[in-house]
Amino acid sequence: MQEENKEDFKEKIEKAKEELREYIDNIRYIEEKQNDAEELRARIEKTTQKLSDVQRGIGDNPDMAPLEENLDRIREIEKYCDKKLQELLIKKFLVEKKIEQLGQPYKSILYLRYIRGNTLNKVSEDMGYSYDHICKLHGKALKNYTEL
Repeated sequence: MQEENKEDFKEKIEKAKEELREYIDNIRYIEEKQNDAEELRARIEKTTQKLSDVQRGIGDNPDMAPLEENLDRIREIEKYCDKKLQELLIKKFLVEKKIEQLGQPYKSILYLRYIRGNTLNKVSEDMGYSYDHICKLHGKALKNYTEL
C-alpha cells in the first residue's frame, strides 16, 4: 500500500513539473506569436498601402485578386493565433494563481524556477541558500503545488 502511495506521489510531482515546464514553453510561444502578429500587421499595413496606391493609379485590376486573397488568409491566421494566445494566457494565469497560493519560500522558489526560468543553481544564489537546501525546498514546493 505504501509503495502505491509513493508511485502516486511521484506521478503527481511529475505532472506538476510538466505543468510548470509547459508554462515556460507557453510564455516563450506567446512571445514569439506576438512578435509574429506584429510583423504580420506591419506587412498587412504596408501591402494594403501599396494596394491602395496601385488601385488609385490603375483602377480595377484583376491581377490584384490574389493579393487580396493572401491578405484575407493572413487575417484568418492572425485570428487563429489570437485565439490560441488567449487559451495560453488562461493557462498562464492558472499556474501563476496556484504559485501565489503557496507560502514562502516555496512561492519564490517556483516563481524563480518556472516563471523566470532560472536554474536551481541561480535560485539558490538569488535566495542565499545552498544548492542542496534549495533542491529539498524545491521538492517540498512541488509537493505543496500538487496539493492545490
